Amino acid sequence: MMDYIVSYNVFSNIEELGNYFANLFKDRSEELLRNKRNINIALSGGSTPKLYLSKLTGTPFLQNIDWNRIHFFWVDERMVPPTDIMSNYGSIKEFFFDKIPVPEENIHRIKGEIVPQLEVRRYGNEILNNVGKKRNNLPEFDWILLGMGNDGHTASIFQNVELKDEFQNITAVSKNPETSQTRITITEAIINNADYVTFIITGKDKVETVFEILKGDKKKYPAGRINPVNGILEFLLDKEAADMLIENEKL
Repeated sequence: MMDYIVSYNVFSNIEELGNYFANLFKDRSEELLRNKRNINIALSGGSTPKLYLSKLTGTPFLQNIDWNRIHFFWVDERMVPPTDIMSNYGSIKEFFFDKIPVPEENIHRIKGEIVPQLEVRRYGNEILNNVGKKRNNLPEFDWILLGMGNDGHTASIFQNVELKDEFQNITAVSKNPETSQTRITITEAIINNADYVTFIITGKDKVETVFEILKGDKKKYPAGRINPVNGILEFLLDKEAADMLIENEKL
């Protein structure tokens, strides 16, 4: 496995980051679709996706992206109904899926209202049936978009929290160590098997963790253990999250 960062880009503010991402999404989806019938993208939850996915609901992106050929999955989900305020799917649906012409069958959500031990298998099979096994005999997503918590977790992969009920190294049941909330997550192996992996991180509360992952002992954090097998790893950061990186480069 390659152990390096391809790139990290720093933006003056969230607006600038969002505009860059929207153009990147359009260009990359076009690039991938030149050689594939459909592409599979896994999304993160939390508050950050609204900052960049909402840009895709305006012109020219709404009309110029081939939404019929893009399938969307989630990297993790809290075990709550889709109408719950904590649902990753529910939050993205309101500001994104309800505003783009994507076919309903192209949206592959984790069903947080189902018993975790059953849903982890159902969702794992949904990935297998739609993404299929390719490189390393594992499903190969075209693009995975990740966020990161203050503690360095990504998806629902937390430091010192054992994943349980793992299904074929694809999906597993996790638990937030602070809230004890049960979640389902894709595995580190699946993330590292993707063609492209992009972290999108904003906010000054993550500045120290961002610096540690990119310049320090990154292996101490789950997010730092993400090293895609093809080496294509990107970080999109706002200035607040990258402040220590910027200061380090001045030295």
